[in-house]
Amino acid sequence: MMIKSKYKEKGFTLIEVLLVLSIVVLIGSIVSHVTFKLSEKSVVDQFIQQVTLDIQRMQTFAMEKEVYTTIVFLDNGTYKGYVQNEYNNPLLEKQFPSNIKLNTNSNLKRIRFNMNGDIVEFGSIVFFTYDGYRQLIVNIEKGRLKIVE
Repeated sequence: MMIKSKYKEKGFTLIEVLLVLSIVVLIGSIVSHVTFKLSEKSVVDQFIQQVTLDIQRMQTFAMEKEVYTTIVFLDNGTYKGYVQNEYNNPLLEKQFPSNIKLNTNSNLKRIRFNMNGDIVEFGSIVFFTYDGYRQLIVNIEKGRLKIVE
């Protein structure tokens, strides 16, 4: 004689649990990948914006103090700003983020401003990023900057 239980056993099978778990893992990996890409893009955008502001800062300093200023982009992943010929005492010094490299063939690695804030040397600086390159074009005279993606 078999005794019937009042309660039916309820639960999930192993296959159902694995299916739900795999869907959760798949969605999580997609979200983390998209978040990582957006984070890298944000770092690149902030760096380009900071370089632009630093160039404008050196230009403003040249006009305010009526001195020559120079900003130099080095192959070791840094850039430095100098006043006149004081190369031992940089006014600013910044490091590139790890995912940005300076193109060694850029035709402009040094931007110089005269006492009026006019650019003495002009051209373009090319940075390699995770998704291609960014080019910063510096025009002659008052130094209008253009960013090309």
